[in-house]
Amino acid sequence: MDAETTPRLTLTVTPGSLSRFLPLLGQGFTVQRPAGASVEGFLCRACGIARDYLRERVQTVFLNGKAIDDLAAAMVNDGSTIALSAAMPGLAGAVLRKGGAYAAMRRQISHAGPGDSRAGGPVSVTIKLFNLVARELGPGFLEQGVLIHGASLQDFFRRQDRGFGKIGRAADIDGRPVDFEKVPEIIPGNRLVLLALRPAGPHPG
Repeated sequence: MDAETTPRLTLTVTPGSLSRFLPLLGQGFTVQRPAGASVEGFLCRACGIARDYLRERVQTVFLNGKAIDDLAAAMVNDGSTIALSAAMPGLAGAVLRKGGAYAAMRRQISHAGPGDSRAGGPVSVTIKLFNLVARELGPGFLEQGVLIHGASLQDFFRRQDRGFGKIGRAADIDGRPVDFEKVPEIIPGNRLVLLALRPAGPHPG
């Protein structure tokens, strides 16, 4: 395995097992896209999230830990972190909701300006998906492929304990088939891994 390249790990997972990977998306995964886009442009054009979904379904958006209301004004830069959540319960959810009546109550944790908008690229951006957004958008991201640090993947796989082998039916790294149960030992823990999931069809017969 070339130390300079990003290994692509493709797992063929059993029906229903894809949802077990969703907690990884809350920890954060990396996407690399061209620079010079707003948060809205980055998520819609570069990541393929429907504009209507982003405006209506995603109720809370954080950029680098700060809640934002105007997704078209805030700019994405190299190293940015974007977190997306559906509606959250209680007063906290009402305060954090973008464009909500209580937005003024969170001035100390709100994103203040557009930031650096210089073009270039690609930029590496961390995306975190939570609750309903993770369940609805996560499968698409995972099937397309997401960059996750190898150490996080190793930890996730090992926490599955003896149930790990039941998650999938096949695995390959850069197109080379590997024993599914040996994946945690094979993937490098010191760099990013491109993880892609492929849902398995039902067993024949």
